[in-house]
Amino acid sequence: MKQTLITSEPVGLSGSLKKIWDYRALILTFAQRDLKVKYAQTILGIGWSILQPLTALLIFAFFFGYILKWDAEGLPYSLYVLSGLLGWNFFSYIVYQGTASIQESAMLIKKIYFPKAVLPFSKIYIALVELVISFLLFIPLLLWHQQIVSWKIVFIPLVLFFNTLAALFLVFISTALAYRKRDILHVVPFLMYFGIWVTPVFFTKQTLSGTLQLIWYLNPMAAVTEAWRWCLFPQWEFDLYFLPGLLVLIPLFLFGFWLFIKNERKFSDYI
Repeated sequence: MKQTLITSEPVGLSGSLKKIWDYRALILTFAQRDLKVKYAQTILGIGWSILQPLTALLIFAFFFGYILKWDAEGLPYSLYVLSGLLGWNFFSYIVYQGTASIQESAMLIKKIYFPKAVLPFSKIYIALVELVISFLLFIPLLLWHQQIVSWKIVFIPLVLFFNTLAALFLVFISTALAYRKRDILHVVPFLMYFGIWVTPVFFTKQTLSGTLQLIWYLNPMAAVTEAWRWCLFPQWEFDLYFLPGLLVLIPLFLFGFWLFIKNERKFSDYI
């Protein structure tokens, strides 16, 4: 009979990723629990998930599109903003919930062993649900503006992969460093607040000067956001200068994950 040895000893990157796959049922269990908690005893239910991007869309479209008359490179401004919010909201949900997941599960971590990375990974499921709900707002907006969806939409799973890597990198880095210095967790909302201002969610490259454009190209989430628009709109061209920012997410994720698994055994002593 096959025996499975459960150990908390580090097993390297490949072994740790395999261990996450072995615990995929636990990831789904955590995700189902979070879904029940999120929508239990709420009046609007999933309506809250539509209200959040809708509110941001109305604010950005009114101030930047209607009052300031900002250009959206040929797209209706509301569509430009909402296509940017799809990737950004997916990213921000995983970051906020993922960084809080270790502290929220402190009692569970102290009682039983499981790979701590399953907690941030479980947030991906909820973020995907939120993303699907946001598309309920995106589709009628497409019809309103008589826009067609590009055949390149088939590449959205690939864009989601990089979108997820960007979020998990920040989650793993922050939680790996914050298990002893919790002040680091307070830096995350600060980074997210300013991060949207260097990500093309509601403004275009032409809005920035040459120096700021360079910073923009170095921002991986800017590359992800542009990749979203490339997948959704047939007329949108992907600037190849964004490609390094997209590909660098793979080594960044691996580094963040390595740092996380290196320190996860110490979490129960400090949380």
